[in-house]
Amino acid sequence: MGLSGAGDPQEMVERFTLAGSVLRVAPLPGGHINDSYRVDAGSESYLLQRLNPHVFPDAGAVMDNVSRVTGHVAARLRAAGMADWRRRTLALVPARTGADWVRDDEGAAWRLFGFITGTLVRERAESPADALAAGRSFGEFLRLLADYHGAPLTETIPGFHDTAARFERLEQAVRKDAHRRLASARADIELAIGQHQLVDVLPPLLRSGAVPIRIAHNDAKLANVLLDERDGKPLCVVDLDTVMPGSALYDFGDLVRSVTSPTLEDEEDLAQVGVRIPLFEALARGYLETAGAVLTPAERDRLVFAGRLITLEQAMRFLTDHLEGDRYYRIARPGHNLVRARTQLRLYESLTRRAAELQEIIRVLAPMPSRS
Repeated sequence: MGLSGAGDPQEMVERFTLAGSVLRVAPLPGGHINDSYRVDAGSESYLLQRLNPHVFPDAGAVMDNVSRVTGHVAARLRAAGMADWRRRTLALVPARTGADWVRDDEGAAWRLFGFITGTLVRERAESPADALAAGRSFGEFLRLLADYHGAPLTETIPGFHDTAARFERLEQAVRKDAHRRLASARADIELAIGQHQLVDVLPPLLRSGAVPIRIAHNDAKLANVLLDERDGKPLCVVDLDTVMPGSALYDFGDLVRSVTSPTLEDEEDLAQVGVRIPLFEALARGYLETAGAVLTPAERDRLVFAGRLITLEQAMRFLTDHLEGDRYYRIARPGHNLVRARTQLRLYESLTRRAAELQEIIRVLAPMPSRS
């Protein structure tokens, strides 16, 4: 549960259980949704965050999910005798009331984590080593949560990976063409909508349990992994606000989308966009080394498909936002979301064209059991 209070970070941090007197509260750059601050108090450092109430209106559900997940991961790491377990998971610092978070007078939720020092973040993979780190981090995240049997997590963003609904919303935006942008995007829209058959692949597998509902991160990318600044090895998965029930395929698909083409998400030179085989191989190796024993045959068999699906889904989200007037994604220039959509569509085409080659990599790394 939360606690009401003022919204000044200096005052809000005093509502938590600290190691000593507050010495410094400094804003951290780079956050696109939440406001973040580094806090030094006594001999310890902390990460203070204000959740954006417009993006996360049900702060209680988000924080319950975060609390359950971080608590379970910490327990698993301690049980395994991990000496530096505090650097390998986010850990909530309780408020003075014992709650996991507090609420200010404007309705926003505030939380405090222990600050994991000696780390760095890379925005995108520039080498197979980066891809390997991303794969290992999210594979380990899946493995550690595979035996979670606590209270069910809440689906805080319903239909987040409902691909059929994404198609429907795109088609609605096309019919309305509220901002008269259809003509410039017609070829891209036709390409995306022409892949509608992908909608039918996962739902029956999810219903049957062949692809089980798991705890998914839902924003799996290298930028959400803390790396040890000494050797670049992965330590901890962060940015847990989208953690909720889902599929491992959603996360691996997002990793394929965000890791295997080392270009910007809005790369205008489409000749530069495409899956790089060494990056895919390293990503898949890292993921299967850590999560391979957890995955079902149906999940392993559809890892390549997942990359195509999530890349197409993201392309549709950019296209829809372009047609709806750029209401969701921030843009830096006119037509920015259309550029982003085209980058995703080019990657989708590359993943589709090379699917057999990518599937062979998975087969070698994780041989499928006999189906006789």
